[in-house]
Amino acid sequence: MKKIVLLIALVFSLPAFSQGVSGGGVIVHLGSINEILLFRVSGNTESNRPACAITKRFAVHKDSVHAPLIMMAFANGKKLGSLRGFGTCSQHSNAEDLRWFEICPVTGC
Repeated sequence: MKKIVLLIALVFSLPAFSQGVSGGGVIVHLGSINEILLFRVSGNTESNRPACAITKRFAVHKDSVHAPLIMMAFANGKKLGSLRGFGTCSQHSNAEDLRWFEICPVTGC
């Protein structure tokens, strides 16, 4: 019984270790579908992206505090610093849900 409980705990904790990390770059694709913004970053390094994020995109709801900042960064060609995802694809089936990101200042990241 203890082994079963341990196995269940391990399975449910795995998504916590698969939160995607992207090390900067520029947004090269921005699209929307059903109130969700989808964007892809180029010129970055990535690690721990979940298997569901096969398009290498991130997803954010249009009403999120992130949405206008993502659109502004895309429109102005601003370089992004780090991005981090939740490790899930609940907003769109093939794009990782965005947890946080940073826009680089004029002086660089």
